Amino acid sequence: MLEIFGVIFIFMIALFSCFFIGVWISLPKRIPLSLKGKHVFITGGSKGIGKETALEVIRKGAATVSIAARNLEALESAAADIQTICKVGQNVKYYSMDAAGGYEKVKSVMDKAAEESGPINVLINNVGVVVQGAFDEIPVESFEKQMSMNYLSAAHSSRAVIENMKKNGSGHIAFVSSAAGQCAIWGYTSYSPSKFALRGFADSLHMELMPFNIGVSILYPPNTDTEGYVEELRTMPEEVRRISESAGLFSAQPVAQTIAKTIENGNFTSTIGIEGWMLGMLTNGAGPEPNFINAFAQCFLNGIFRGIMLIFLGSFYRIVKACHLRKKKSM
Repeated sequence: MLEIFGVIFIFMIALFSCFFIGVWISLPKRIPLSLKGKHVFITGGSKGIGKETALEVIRKGAATVSIAARNLEALESAAADIQTICKVGQNVKYYSMDAAGGYEKVKSVMDKAAEESGPINVLINNVGVVVQGAFDEIPVESFEKQMSMNYLSAAHSSRAVIENMKKNGSGHIAFVSSAAGQCAIWGYTSYSPSKFALRGFADSLHMELMPFNIGVSILYPPNTDTEGYVEELRTMPEEVRRISESAGLFSAQPVAQTIAKTIENGNFTSTIGIEGWMLGMLTNGAGPEPNFINAFAQCFLNGIFRGIMLIFLGSFYRIVKACHLRKKKSM
């Protein structure tokens, strides 16, 4: 009997070994890229995560960081702050740009940045806007506005730099999505689809650009303590506020550090905090995964993570129901 169990045990070990060897050799390669000496272009770079990321890439040794946003006054202030930590040979440039203004306008600004500071080596798509509320109460135009700002702006910016990156045989394009681009909740019927679209775009682009040695990554930050989040709080419905509290609030610095680390390590998915990591593993699904440790965790733990997520979702539904009953009583 013991011999039979021994044979079965050895067979299972061999089977699992073959399985994980198969997983390991099937993973796409990492494309790490040092930020030292690079030209980094950041959309939405005047405030919040964008500005903090600009500071972080300068600390990492980037030669030039170009920040773009619509508000010229905010850009000038951000550039002045970033300049204070620049060392000899490092520069900060800023450009007034409406990321949702159409491809030609976006390309003209990015071409100008490349002419002034050399080819853009790293593009960080950070532009985003949030409109929150019940589906039948938010402005109808908010659906198109958020898709244009949160998704199409990133597609246009990426298209503007891709030709030169291919010619140079290197580069990195990063996308800042949101935890709402992994798990859609009440009030995000116009916001979440635009962030989910970024995920699909990044997945596809990663496969297209790998042969050209160009990396792609996507970050799913939770609520982050920025100027934009303060504005969101002013109009945030009770349902969204109570559900969001379960994920906590992070400062912009660790988010920026994660973006820079992901680029330099050549990873694809990047998350913040233990809950963010769990959600990232669970929702990666058929997406690219160059990190074997993450792939191993997904193979072994996603069943458990699904159970945990169902418990979280149950609490979200209870919050929505409680808020609905409260509103009904007050009518």
